[in-house]
Formats: sequence, structure tokens, C-alpha cells
Amino acid sequence: MFYRVSRLHTVLLFAVASLSSYEAHAHQGNNTLTLPPDLPVASGYATENALGSLTFNLPLAIASPPGETNRLFVVEKNGTIQVINNLDGTPTKQVFLDLPAFLSASGGGTLSIDGDQGLLGLAFHPNYAQNGLFFVFYSMTINEGGTNKTFERVARFRVSQNEPNAADTTTHTPLISQLDRFSDHNGGDLHFGPDGYLYVSVGDEACCNDTLNNARYINKDFFAAILRIDVDNKPGNLPPNPHAQNSTTYPSAVHTGAYKIPADNPFIGATSHNGITFDPSTVRTEIWVTGLRNPWRFSIDAPTGRVFIGDVGQDSWEEVNIATEGGDCGWSYYEGTHDGPRIASKPAGIAYIPPIYEYPHGFGTFEGYSVTGGVVYRGTQFSDLFEAYIFSDYGSGHIWALRQNAGTWSAQHLSAGDGAGVVGIGVDPRNGDPLFANVYTAAIMRLVRSGTIGANPPARLSQTGAFSNLSTLTPNDGIVAFAPNVAFWSDYAIKSRWFSVPNPVATIDFNQDGNWTFPTGTVWIKHFDFETRRGDPASRRKLETRFLVKTASATYGVTYRWRADQSDADLVAEGGLSEALNVEVGGMPTTQIWRYPSRNECRTCHTPVAGHALGFNTRQLNRVNGFAGGSPNQIQKLNDLGYFSTPVTGVNNMPAFASATDSTQSREWRVRSYFAVNCIQCHQPGGPSQGHWDARSTTPTDAANLINGALVDNRGDAANKFAVPGDPNHSMVLKRIQGNGVPRMPPLATNELDPNAIQLLTDWITQDLPARLSFTAWQQLHFGSTTDANAAPDADPDHDGRTNEQEFLEGTDPNSAASRSTSPLLTPVRDELQLSFIQPANRAAIVETSIDLANWNLWDVPGNFPSYPAMSQPRVFATPMNIDQMFFRVRLSEP
Repeated sequence: MFYRVSRLHTVLLFAVASLSSYEAHAHQGNNTLTLPPDLPVASGYATENALGSLTFNLPLAIASPPGETNRLFVVEKNGTIQVINNLDGTPTKQVFLDLPAFLSASGGGTLSIDGDQGLLGLAFHPNYAQNGLFFVFYSMTINEGGTNKTFERVARFRVSQNEPNAADTTTHTPLISQLDRFSDHNGGDLHFGPDGYLYVSVGDEACCNDTLNNARYINKDFFAAILRIDVDNKPGNLPPNPHAQNSTTYPSAVHTGAYKIPADNPFIGATSHNGITFDPSTVRTEIWVTGLRNPWRFSIDAPTGRVFIGDVGQDSWEEVNIATEGGDCGWSYYEGTHDGPRIASKPAGIAYIPPIYEYPHGFGTFEGYSVTGGVVYRGTQFSDLFEAYIFSDYGSGHIWALRQNAGTWSAQHLSAGDGAGVVGIGVDPRNGDPLFANVYTAAIMRLVRSGTIGANPPARLSQTGAFSNLSTLTPNDGIVAFAPNVAFWSDYAIKSRWFSVPNPVATIDFNQDGNWTFPTGTVWIKHFDFETRRGDPASRRKLETRFLVKTASATYGVTYRWRADQSDADLVAEGGLSEALNVEVGGMPTTQIWRYPSRNECRTCHTPVAGHALGFNTRQLNRVNGFAGGSPNQIQKLNDLGYFSTPVTGVNNMPAFASATDSTQSREWRVRSYFAVNCIQCHQPGGPSQGHWDARSTTPTDAANLINGALVDNRGDAANKFAVPGDPNHSMVLKRIQGNGVPRMPPLATNELDPNAIQLLTDWITQDLPARLSFTAWQQLHFGSTTDANAAPDADPDHDGRTNEQEFLEGTDPNSAASRSTSPLLTPVRDELQLSFIQPANRAAIVETSIDLANWNLWDVPGNFPSYPAMSQPRVFATPMNIDQMFFRVRLSEP
């Protein structure tokens, strides 16, 4: 007998098993499903007034407070902000802020509206619902010694305490007042990022050729850049560097104490840029990205954190950039990717950020001459525009959808001419539609399809060909039932699932630890039943049936809403539907909002990085289920039926997720399973989220940035981390699933709190994490250091034959040979040998075998798979005695 322990995660190496059970023939296909291969797309787009008959005076920008869906704010160049109420009915408008009147009454100068000046931007604080703060960018002229001087100002206001539709002008607080010598190129857009900081765009100050030589420098004034500032003055952030300018009224553009510099801003401490050296105390540390001409409009895509900039060109080229922290977009050495006015003086060896897209002014087809930066579309109305960047050109009126495919960006014309006069693009808080501020039409416009190409999904569930009997939900041939180990939380609904690979010769590529790859045409079906008296099966009724279809390049989803008489279900419109359900809870009547997802909401979760089909992978399907003819392991059954492109072996040794209520498994493994099921579509490398943590269960807990993990936005409290041992009040993951002062997660498909998940995470944080030790912490505990020779992972300071790694996993004292776990025993019992050992709590134990002590394989017997028990437990495995020689070892691993 041989016994060995390793701290490394188990590497699953399969012994060669008999392939006799694998049927090398086509699986059962399906010829009844009638779902189209993809959703229809627009044949063209036009625009219409998004707000009925409302019009505005030179509308420039559009904004709405976080979390609100029934109000919209429109910024007008001449100095007013209009609030639009009753978006869900007949919209009305009223003045929220009259900036010229305020400036006149306060003696603070006058609003300048020459050229690119005016009231240019508006941003609401992320915590606007609590603090009422909003920020504006405007141009202000004062008379100083007989000379008029203009300043570009960033200022803060608070909403009136008694009137939510009016600003309290007495709260006006300037943050930056930058002297401006020309009326052109002011930028003026503002947005809060997912990190909680305010981003501000500023142009190069002058009309052409970077006349005042601002764009190449980071140690002059606030020009030619995107600024990033901390308006909450958070602890740990820095004061701005001193600033001087030629003004007696505002000798510095910086208003003392008004804001701080985020400690991770890229140019803090810089001593050179563009080949020019300088004193770091002169750097404008507010700058986040530089080298811009006139970033008139930019946006921040919240899920990804990417900053898209529409930078207005000079004579020949317009460009769209994705900003890179600390990057330089190249103006005025370059105009787009082409030589700019100062190319002759470009320093050698300096890297610049090229645009992701550029278009010419007048070569051949007229594309335009003034780009208006847009937004990434994540709305519910247009499935064919999902995740495209929508932008326009003020002059030509073109509206484009810009998409990335395999690293290359390409643009599609959506509309020619409808965007003429568009100077700002925002988002409709009702449904995520792009909204266009158009100074020619004096209106806020939206896109509408002018026609579609392609087949629509069937109008009724009965027409999809999925079920031979709707009453019993009996599937047609080739549509197979399955069940995952851990179900995504769905607001108390009871779910049933099926899948089909209609083409009998198409197969699935299996991957034990990664995503499976599915052939085009694969269909997954999920049905939802709902108890109108919660907890009473007799009140159960059919509510919704969803389909997910694998296309040639992605997936699409559609859903059907069951009729009240339960006779059939009707296709839900593209934009989805929210419905108030009457439900009785504990004998008390109440309502519950049920969301039938839009087609884009389906795509938001069923991401390529997560494998499209979230519940169809090894750890989810590794379980028994009620297949016809018995309850075999689901993966083995799919293998035997011929669904995989190559035979799958070693099913006995495969890992499986544990549900939140499975008390036989450790809380840590149940938490990791919950994250992997509910969060992995966004939170993993390459995913669309900005979080720093990794939801994949294959990433060890101590490497996944979970425990005391840093946050993108700590909500102004440095004590907030992802999960803080013993401290649920500062554990953001718990706040997120509770919706406790922050937006709830997961962000879609749920309106009700998940009590089991909340309890699981609360217990993990309060009961397990305070005593949990990483290997590094374990070294510190036992040796006072991680660098001491006795603390090395492969050291054996007590000479008991076990390395520190092994002692850590077994939970024994590395400094006491008397502290030993129970060694495995190999005992003859009748006609077999029994291998028995004690498996430590929260440690997976895998038995490997060898006949020569050199080549090891997993022992392919039932139960020999990586699980993480809640408590130490005895394990017993048996093998026939009719073997000549076999060595065994047990490999331990942590989650």
C-alpha cells in the first residue's frame, strides 16, 4: 500500500476504461421543433420623438438618476435642465434648474453660450436616491478688471429637500473653474463610473491644430483629456496638485477641498510624458486618459467599465476610442490613425492608443464631419443591436452600430440622415433604448424599425413542436429531460428542463472543467410552474416556458406566457413583460412581480464566456436523474446515447456542485457552487463584469479574490470588501444578494430575495470565515513566517513523513509528530479488499491507483469523486481480491 497527500487541486487523470457501453451511432434527433435558426433583424431604422410631442431649446445631453425608470432629464445649451415626468404615461416637462437665473441672482457671472460653450453636461451621483447630489459642466463669463474671461466649470448641486423636481441652487459648489481662452473644444460630458468616481471630458481649448499646444501635455491645465476625480473625498485618496492660472478671481482652477484624486489614478508621480520631463508636483493628476481633441460625448458601459469616446476630428477623420487608463490617444501627433498637425515632432518610442473605428469626412461617400459619441446598447427592444455601440454624426446624420468580432470592430449603418443634428446620446430608463438629443428637431428621438428580415418565432407554444401533450408537458421524440445539481434562483418557481440536438449526427464536445461546445440548432427548454399559495402543491399552475436556441455564432432566447385557462402559452414580445402575480404567503394575500425576460435579457446571462447554456456542464449534470429505464448518471447516459463527439470516460471521478441546502457538504463548497451557478456568466476572466473576483469553481478560493477581496466600488467605505470574515455589514457580496443599499445581484430574472442563499452566505461569513486559514495564514500561525525554512510547503519539521502541505490539508500540527490523522487501511473482507480512511472536513479526497508506483490513475469506482464534506467522515472503497498488485494513494485538495 502507498499513501500520499498533496495540497494541489486534484488533477483528474482517467484510467482507460472499457468503451463497450458507448454507442458509436447517431443519437435520437428531432423533426418537430419549428424554432427559426436565428431571430429576425431590422431591414432598416428610422427615428421618432421618444417623448410624444415634447420639444426642447437646443437639447444637448440626456441623463436619469440611478434606479429611476419614470423620469428623464434633458440638458439645454442655454442653461436650463428640464425634468420629464410620467414616462410611462403622457410625458410632461418642467424646469429642474435655471442656471442663468441662478448666476444672475448670485452675482456669479453669466452663462456663456458661444461656440461649443453653454450648459454642457449632467451626471447624477450613484447614491442620488440618498444624497440628492448631481453635477453639471457649464461655461461661465465674468468681468475681471474690464476684461471678460470665460471659465469651464464643474459644479455640484443638491436637489431640493421638499421638491424632487427642483434643484436647490443654494447648494451650488464649484469643483473646477478652468480659464478658457477660446470658445471651441470644451468637451463637457460627465459620467460616474462603476468605481464611483466622476469622469469628465475636456477638449484641447482651441479651434484647430492644437493651437495652444495643450493636447501633448499632462502638466499644464485641464484640457484634452478625460478626468477622473473623487467627489466624495474618500479616505486614502489624495489632494490635487497646486494649480495656477491667469485670473484674480480664480487664481487656481482647483477649488480647495472640493474633491480628491483617486489614489490609483495613472499619472500620480509621473515625471515625464511624450518625451518631456517635468516636476511631478505640476502634473494634473486628475487626468485619466489624454491626447484628445474634443471628446464632446463619451459614455461608460457599466457592466464592462469600458469608456467609449467620440473624439471630434479636424479636417479629415472622425474617431471612436476606447480609453485605456493612463493612455494617450495621440492628438495632435495623429488625427485618428493618420498624421496630425504635429507629427513632425512626435517623439520616438512613444505608444498611442489607436481608435477602434474611424471614418473620413469627404472621400467618396459622405460619412460626416463631427462624431457624436454614443452608448453600448443593452436595452430590451432590439435583439439585433444587443451589445453594439450606437453612435452618430452631427453633420451627415448617419447612425451606426459598432460591433466587435474576434478583436475587429466593424460598423453597420442603421440610418442615413436621421441623426443630423444629434449632439448627445443617452439611455431611456424605461427600456434601455438609445435616445438622441437633436438640436434640429428640438426633440429627444428614438430608433424604430422600418422593417424586418427573417422568420419570427412561433406565436404559440403549441406551434413550437416541443410537446406532444401540452397538458402533461410530454416532450416530442428527441427532446430529453435533465436536471442540474444547483438551480438558478427563480423567485420560488418550480422548474422542469429539457434539451434537444435535433440533428441526429451533430454532437456535443465534452469538457470536464470548461464549457461544453454545442452544435448549431441545439435547443434548451425551461418550464416554470408557480404556486399561488406558496408551499401548497395543490395551487400549482403553469406560468412560463422558455427556449434557448444555439445559433451559428451565439444563442437567442424566447419565452411564452401561459394563458389563465392553461390551454396554451403565447409568445412574449421582444421587450419582455413584467406581471404582478397574486400569491398567498403564510395565509396573507400579496403580490409578486414576475419578469418574462426580453430577448436581450436572455443574451445578457447566456454569455459566450459562460458557454451559452449555463446549466449544461459537468458539475451541473453529474448526478442521477429519472431517465427512462432507470436513474443512471446523466453524463453517462448522454454518453451512452451518443450525444458526445468522443466517448467520455471516468464519470465516477467527476466533480459535482452542491446545493445551498445540502448540509452534508461544506459551506465553502456550497458557496462556491452558488457563485458558479448564479454569477459565472459575468464574473470570470473575459466576462462582461468589472468585479475583481472569479466565480469559477476551478479557481481556488484563496486565488478567487473572495475573502477580503478588493471591490471596484467600495461605496465610500474602505472597510467594505467582497466577503469580510465575521462582518456581514461590510461584506458586499451579502449586501448585493440582499439588495441592501446597493443594486441586487444577480441583476436580472429575479425580484424576490433568495432566503437559502442569504442564509448560506451569512453563515459562511459569520461562522466559517473567522476561523478559516489560507495556507499562508497557516504558515504564519505555526511558524510566524512564510519564509522560514521550516514553513516551506515541502518541509517536514516534525519528521513524521508528512510535508507542511499535507499537514495543512489534514488539519494536523506540523510541529508535533504525535498529531496525525488516521492513516488509510487496506483490509480483506470476504472476497474483496476494502480501503478505508478519514476524509477531513472541507477537503476533497480522491483515490489513485498504480501497479508500478510510477504511473497513477484515478480509481474508477463509484463515489471516488471530489466532494467537500461538512465534517470529517470515514470513507470506504472496495476492490476484488483477484488482482496481482495494486498500490493506492489518497490525494486531498481544498475548494
